[in-house]
Amino acid sequence: MSQTLKENRLIGVDLMGGDNAPESNIEACLAAAQDGFHLAAFGTEEAVDALESRAGGLSIITVVCSEVVVPDEPPLQAIRRKPDSSIRRGITAVKEGAVDAFVSAGSTGALVAGGALILGRAGGVDKPCLAQVLPDRLQRGVLFLDLGASTDSRPQTLVQFAVMGSAYAEGVLGRENPKVFLLNNGTEPEKGNAVTKKAFELLKSAPVNFMGNIEARDVFSGIADVIVSDGFSGNVFLKTCEGTSEFLMSVLREEITRGLMQKAASLILKPAFSRVRALLDYSNYGGAPLLGLRGCVVKCHGSSGHIAVANGIRQAHRYIVGKVSDVIERTLAALNLEGE
Repeated sequence: MSQTLKENRLIGVDLMGGDNAPESNIEACLAAAQDGFHLAAFGTEEAVDALESRAGGLSIITVVCSEVVVPDEPPLQAIRRKPDSSIRRGITAVKEGAVDAFVSAGSTGALVAGGALILGRAGGVDKPCLAQVLPDRLQRGVLFLDLGASTDSRPQTLVQFAVMGSAYAEGVLGRENPKVFLLNNGTEPEKGNAVTKKAFELLKSAPVNFMGNIEARDVFSGIADVIVSDGFSGNVFLKTCEGTSEFLMSVLREEITRGLMQKAASLILKPAFSRVRALLDYSNYGGAPLLGLRGCVVKCHGSSGHIAVANGIRQAHRYIVGKVSDVIERTLAALNLEGE
């Protein structure tokens, strides 16, 4: 990535979003700026002062905001009633062209509501969706969408998700002709409910490399580049995976520390466990782009540390350099699925 490209893009960052705010977001801004990215940081006066005291000559613009969106606030209410919050100011800056993208580890609901209300849906998009790169056996990652931005989906909506996911996988993840699958309860074409059956038929003629249905057990197998799901099923799948992973890791920790022999063996196995933990670490994949908006918004996990947020900044930069929003809008406009 050339320095010229970095200099032509300005990434907005929410200093106030996430469990570790503002410290982790400040660290992320410093790390990204040292790598040559130009940033605009949105936060309270205290957070901005803390960042400026350490920024030196780094290319970071700061914007003081008097309000903060907290996790338990109703999303739409938070956006409407807190016009000077870091989330609303950041998304508005994208709308006005003051920044090229906005990265936040704050409230998912507020980001979705703010994105839809302020930026609006891209042409041809029924509903925006939340995508996330999940780990797989090939250690490349698989793009999974939707993770909960839209709980109800029509067959046409799932086709839109496939187009958006394919454009992102190609433009940001660098996948050539990405393989797209539809999450279902079986691999046969006739499997699923009325929505997935209809979506399957539409996807066969969509401008994506559609490979058919995929079962949940094969999501991490490495055969797919993009997996499409409605937001309800996608969110349940993600939460189930997170809970299962935490359960298995806790059981393993208990077992390998149960006795002296196990503790001795755990020292030998420690490097292997570290590699597994690194493979499952979402920090390596950055944030979750909110696809289908007239602009780039990247949502980092609420518990993100500075590495995850910094990777989210890099991810946003690849998104705008690859003109992913333009590709999505142009492809969907030709399909004319929105009004069907």
